[in-house]
Amino acid sequence: MARRFFSPASAALLSTLVALSPACSRADAPTSPSGSDEAALEAGVTLKATAPALIGPTGGVRTDSVSPELVAGLATPRFALDAPPFEYRFEVLTPDGRVVATSPKVAPGPDGQVRWKVTGRLELDSPYQWRARAELGERVGPWASSASFVTLDYRGLNPRPANGVWPSNGPAVVAYVANAFPQYLRPTATLAERIANMEFLRDRIIEAGVCGGLDVARNLKRGVGPHSHDAIAWRKPNGHVDVIDIASGFDDIRATLKLHWAVVAGPPGYDPLPDHPGC
Repeated sequence: MARRFFSPASAALLSTLVALSPACSRADAPTSPSGSDEAALEAGVTLKATAPALIGPTGGVRTDSVSPELVAGLATPRFALDAPPFEYRFEVLTPDGRVVATSPKVAPGPDGQVRWKVTGRLELDSPYQWRARAELGERVGPWASSASFVTLDYRGLNPRPANGVWPSNGPAVVAYVANAFPQYLRPTATLAERIANMEFLRDRIIEAGVCGGLDVARNLKRGVGPHSHDAIAWRKPNGHVDVIDIASGFDDIRATLKLHWAVVAGPPGYDPLPDHPGC
């Protein structure tokens, strides 16, 4: 068999080609999708957007309500095709991950935030987590990492006085309630709404009065019932019971209610509030 001989130049060229072959193979090999692209579509996510930033409540803070308002920032689209306006969904969960409240789709506000007040009542003095995500039609973005809070730890009237001291005389009690619940003083469309608002205010006056040391209760009309909408019964330290008118303009649903404390004539009917929440 004839032998083939390579010149030194040929040998050098061959060595160079062999060295380049792995590099060329690596450059031509197909690449897998990046981790960020995979993460954007994991767990049922179909909307390429960032998760909204959770603003509050966060960090295990204790809320002043068992129906707190949740506030989040707005999500940002990853591509122009998915441009806002997004809508948002909130969830409240127990520490073990059980969903106990879910919002409908919520539109963002003009302040660059989106808010949802939890419907219903959560358990008192209990830890919860919450999260939010952006949605666009049927597409859903990633959930934000959960934030935590703890609910109200007492059954007392809320809000408490700013200085922590309950008012201890009639005029101060009605002034406190009027300031705490102004939405119930507004004109209403129907008499039924006005009655419901007046009864709410009446019971808050009784609760606050009891917290301030007054012996007040619902009043039974003519001493036998039914309960007065706009009057309460006040038992003085000497045992005498007065009927206290607590509002003017109650019958005129077009007018704003004005709360006051005025003794009026009439047989009282002292009927203690059956479920005072505590102070």
